[in-house]
Amino acid sequence: MINRFSQFLVEEEKICFWTFGRMNPPTIGHEKLLDKLASKAGKNTYRVFLSQSQDKKKNPLAYMDKIKFARKMFPKHARAIVINKKVKTFIEAAQSLEKEGFKKIVMVVGSDRVAQFDTVLNKYNKKDYNFESIQVVSAGERDPDADGAEGASATKQREAAKANNFASFSQGLPKQFSNADAKKLFNAI
Repeated sequence: MINRFSQFLVEEEKICFWTFGRMNPPTIGHEKLLDKLASKAGKNTYRVFLSQSQDKKKNPLAYMDKIKFARKMFPKHARAIVINKKVKTFIEAAQSLEKEGFKKIVMVVGSDRVAQFDTVLNKYNKKDYNFESIQVVSAGERDPDADGAEGASATKQREAAKANNFASFSQGLPKQFSNADAKKLFNAI
């Protein structure tokens, strides 16, 4: 039942902003991405899908562990982080959004990934899913040599864990993430 005209407008629009990523492990760079995602979404719905790939070298965290750590690390985005074991790829994430009834989707990713996702998502529109519009927009530039969020990477985090360098590892985590939780994440990697 629609009680307000603004509710009617939201129902008509049915747009979702979303992202898909490995986040293995989550970092301050991912926090920047999620903040940008929420900002671009405004009052619209936004979703965060995490990949389920796991291997010792590049994906040491299991899917449910990633979900647990990401929700704890980014509490203001926790409700947007999707648990759906059937969604393993970004194409399946798009199909999931279609099943939810979204008519338009806007994917927010790092600047280096915009062209790739835009090409593939639009290629499969009207084949694997049907959206009125698909956009892929940049969350901002990333400089792997920079300090802070701009230079943060899961690769650097995994390397710090492998080198048993907790001090370096902890610099890639949000300040609000507790030291105890940082140690649990460090040990899980």
